[in-house]
Amino acid sequence: MTPTQTVLAFLAELEKPEGFEAGVRKFFTPTTRYLNVGMSDTTGVDETVEFVRGFEAQTGISYMIADMLAIAEDGNKVLTERIDKLYAADGTLVMAPPVMGIFETGDGKITGWRDYFDTLQATGGQAPS
Repeated sequence: MTPTQTVLAFLAELEKPEGFEAGVRKFFTPTTRYLNVGMSDTTGVDETVEFVRGFEAQTGISYMIADMLAIAEDGNKVLTERIDKLYAADGTLVMAPPVMGIFETGDGKITGWRDYFDTLQATGGQAPS
């Protein structure tokens, strides 16, 4: 699987209800660093799942659809420009922040993921706690 195919398969997993946790368990490694710049920084599957569960409970988000605006691969890195549409379980759109991200991959896994976005827009105008 190419790095781009790995990233697209991971993002497709997030489109399913409770897909974020399943995607993390399937594609992350014990040392994967997931950094939402200005919001959170986790390492590994368990820490990331804990963060995701808390974020979902706080926001009501159940799944995400990433509208890919641009994607580029450089070695094991995949750069993405996306609109991340985050939905509640009933299909209500909760937020849709524009995001620039970089994924690092290896052996069909996500080994690093950093997203850059307007945290005030992504948190409904409230500073993250």
